[in-house]
Amino acid sequence: MSGICAVWRKRDPRKTAETLASASAGLLLHPSERVKTAAGDSVGVGVSARFPTQQIYETPELLVACEAELYNNAELCPLIGASPETEIEAAAMFAGLYARFGTAFPEKVRGEFSVILWDKKNQLLFAATDGFGIHPLVYYEDGNVLLVASRIDALLATGEVSNDVNPRAIANYLNYTVNLAPGTIFSKVTRLLAGTFLLASASQTRVERYWDMQYREDGRANEEDLSRHLERSVQDSVTVHCKSDPFASLGAFLSGGTDSSTVVGMMSRLDRGPVRTFSIGFEEQRFNELEYARITSRAFHTDHNEYLVNARDCADSVPDIIRYFDEPFGNSSAIPTYFCAKLAAQQGVNVLLAGDGGDELFAGNERYLTDKIFGLYQGAPRILRNGLIEPVLARVPIRSGVLAMARKYIRRSNLPQPHRFFSYNLLLDNPLQELFEAEFIQALAGYSVLERPAAYYWEGPARAHLDRLLYLDVKVTLADNDLLKVTRMSEMAGIRARFPFLDRSVAEISGMIPASLKLKGFQKRYLFKRAFRNLLPAEVIKKKKQGFGIPVAVWMKSDPRMRELTRDTLLSPRTYQRGYLRRSFVEDLIQKHEADRTVFYGDTLWTILALELWFRQFVDRPRKVAA
Repeated sequence: MSGICAVWRKRDPRKTAETLASASAGLLLHPSERVKTAAGDSVGVGVSARFPTQQIYETPELLVACEAELYNNAELCPLIGASPETEIEAAAMFAGLYARFGTAFPEKVRGEFSVILWDKKNQLLFAATDGFGIHPLVYYEDGNVLLVASRIDALLATGEVSNDVNPRAIANYLNYTVNLAPGTIFSKVTRLLAGTFLLASASQTRVERYWDMQYREDGRANEEDLSRHLERSVQDSVTVHCKSDPFASLGAFLSGGTDSSTVVGMMSRLDRGPVRTFSIGFEEQRFNELEYARITSRAFHTDHNEYLVNARDCADSVPDIIRYFDEPFGNSSAIPTYFCAKLAAQQGVNVLLAGDGGDELFAGNERYLTDKIFGLYQGAPRILRNGLIEPVLARVPIRSGVLAMARKYIRRSNLPQPHRFFSYNLLLDNPLQELFEAEFIQALAGYSVLERPAAYYWEGPARAHLDRLLYLDVKVTLADNDLLKVTRMSEMAGIRARFPFLDRSVAEISGMIPASLKLKGFQKRYLFKRAFRNLLPAEVIKKKKQGFGIPVAVWMKSDPRMRELTRDTLLSPRTYQRGYLRRSFVEDLIQKHEADRTVFYGDTLWTILALELWFRQFVDRPRKVAA
């Protein structure tokens, strides 16, 4: 994978060029990437570039490396003394903005970026990511060296960073299918949080936040005004995200859901030719949303393309997909995302617009509605709940059926937030003693996987309960999971992804919408659908959300290669020599998966399988790159 990196050797600066060369080469995962470096006595920056958005720029005062798509070039140019019509590359723009505004310059930028900058005069190393962390950065520091890079691979390749695994990261991964920033899978490596910057001098290194979501409901605005404001903002965002790219090389992911269909509809309004849309389906019909994608395609007269992913595709792609994520990644929808991007690349498309972010900004996920139902029960008189309903259900001996389900729902509704919100997740629904070896539990030292989500929920800039959940999901579901999935899988296919809903202007409007209009009654994303009711087909407005699901659990049972991979890996003594999972727990999962008709147990097995396959690539065979 391409990306950027920086090295500051505070001791033994003679090794700067060697360490920088290793870090830059450590980013390489594709033969088309071009490595370029620029270094001084003790500091250097590097780039492994696959796309024009990955750049290096140098002046007598500054070294800059960046990966960036800027959408307000005309506004930024006058700030650095240039004409609004001037075409200035992102790295040069960052240099000019830093020279005028210092570390405050990221606040001026509208776009998706990561940037590393070395201030030669003041001996400062600066690094920042955009407000949603679309292009993340990781860093490592000790008394000898400070390393910053797009990927952990680059840090490991220098030989300066140990690959000691963080037990808490394993717990987070198994619970959320990803680790949670700012921690990483390696104990000594930290991920820079979205909307923050790192500033390092010879004496200290600090991290500060420069932008965050804000939830300031506009009580004066009515539904009609908010709807028009939102529609205009999304249209403007889609327009700038299309930039001047010819529509022949520009396309859109199309799942058939509300978000992707809205992006496609707004692209069609630009009247620059037919929009090119790309969708993935499966032979297993219950996982398909192709009919809804076709409805959207017909409504907007798109140039529509489809591909059916099968078990062979999955088995063939798994090693490379595991490789492209520098941490364990258990979200199986990465597989169809990759094949969708690959389909677009084969058709000559360079950039795909994606609908990610709509659910987390406008309350589109089913679990927001589930949580509201739990909340309604909590709103019933306590004497009715504690004195009648719960005692009666507790005495009922039935272990299945409606009454048993009611008992489970009531138990979950009584949990405190955000435990209730994540109560279906693996580590919160099973005793740790059943999952983990005793020594591993001891290594966790009382750590709770709710620690980071609880901080987001209680300390986030929101008052309404729903907005607190949305903020939490922006950080965990979006920044730590979905964005990483789409950007990495798109790049693996050879294209770039852009996210119109994550434009700062759209995000700020979402924060103005009252929670009562995001989830109104039992209608998810109420105001969003109102805003686009004249744009979207009625079938799309009314459909239930499914998303890019994948029958990986089915394939692990029915396909010979996937079944062999699963059983050979998860029943191997090598897996349990790592000392975290109990073999009896995994064997029980396999038996339940074989007997079950749902994907519940199979999805958990996939998460464990992806973790072990990652261990075998990153820990068992560490990759040190010679300079």
